[in-house]
Amino acid sequence: MNRWRSGANPQAAHTRAKALLLATTVALVATSCGAQGDRVAVPIAGPPATTEQSDLESDFSVSTDSVPATVNSTVPATTEAPSTTTTTTTPTTTTIPPTTTVPPTAPATTAPPAANTIPLPPPPERAIANPFFGASNEAFDRLASTNAAASMTIVRGGEVVFSRGSGSVIDGAAATGDSPMVVASVSKLVVAVAIARLHEQGLIDIAAPMPWTDIEIPHDAAWADVTIREILDHRSGLAKARFSWFTGEGTCRDHVPSLLTSPPREHRGTWVYSNGNYCLLGLLVEQRTGLTLDAALQQLVFDPVAADGVHLTVGGLRPGDVAHPDGVERLSRLGGAGTLIVSTDDTALALGRLTPADLAVLQPPGVFTDQYGWGHTGTVDGAKACIWVLDGGETVVSATIAGNSVSAGGGVCDIVVPAVGLDLGVDLGRPVRTP
Repeated sequence: MNRWRSGANPQAAHTRAKALLLATTVALVATSCGAQGDRVAVPIAGPPATTEQSDLESDFSVSTDSVPATVNSTVPATTEAPSTTTTTTTPTTTTIPPTTTVPPTAPATTAPPAANTIPLPPPPERAIANPFFGASNEAFDRLASTNAAASMTIVRGGEVVFSRGSGSVIDGAAATGDSPMVVASVSKLVVAVAIARLHEQGLIDIAAPMPWTDIEIPHDAAWADVTIREILDHRSGLAKARFSWFTGEGTCRDHVPSLLTSPPREHRGTWVYSNGNYCLLGLLVEQRTGLTLDAALQQLVFDPVAADGVHLTVGGLRPGDVAHPDGVERLSRLGGAGTLIVSTDDTALALGRLTPADLAVLQPPGVFTDQYGWGHTGTVDGAKACIWVLDGGETVVSATIAGNSVSAGGGVCDIVVPAVGLDLGVDLGRPVRTP
């Protein structure tokens, strides 16, 4: 599935792609031959996991007047190395395919018009320090060697410049950077982009109260003035209900009303992470577009960058997906909070071409920040994911594993974000994330 576009200058893009392919191939050949000149050791970091969502749904909260970590902070995080005793697999290298153009999916008649194609941003002015991606290759190798499958994609200047996969998909083919995988709470960031696009189109106002009547969710009267922005930022006062999202049957729509029968909790206005917030936002996306959540996200987020393949755990795995060891049915209750199956190529491309209007909506604490930039993580048993925007928005890294050798999505970020930073020529140490 070759899905990215060439931009305004196809010949120039093709030339860049050939050069990047040659550079990546040289680096990987050096790796297989034992050459270490461009290799940088990247420590695996992250505390042992004891519960799902452990890196996100802690009791730590951020007050409304707290200041998130800035991109210039250099304070290192202290974390412990996780166990790496799982079965070793041989990583499969995926070269960057020729650039092709894929037409956007036609919108449904009940939905708003598809967003205009987002053009490539201007080429980055600063050259990267290591065009062979030595540290990034090392980081990927560490993820791939101890998990059933792994995928990692880097987008720079709106184009894929690094894409690798390991393991296999359900039909037996080798996994690539374009193979859909369970991404857990990285789904939230994709939903947030969709909310930003609906706001830009005038179909919602994030400063206005949640349209409870429109989405047909029963609720206590005290929820009437809770805004979409509060829900985006996990400041709505919604209960965590951490474990109930993974038990029982039914969908997000079936489960979330049980959290709204009483008024918002006393922590309203303070960041307290709850899957229920993004369950609600996913329902809002569906209501405003008249589409299922995956079809709406395809139209709003992935069509504008000519990417495809996103779907939900509700429909089960497909032959081209990477297998999830615990099955995906139990994840379907999460809705917009964590039920997407999507590739690292697609998510990296989507965040690699954000607009200024998108960025005005995608703000902390709805997104996490560190000294490198901002993004989101995902953690469930059997899958860990990280997507991060670095270098002032010019570079995006997306990485996902099928396995548990890294304890949490934050641990994946601890590996890949500093590695990409090193290749860019930016060494800020281990990430310090807020919140």
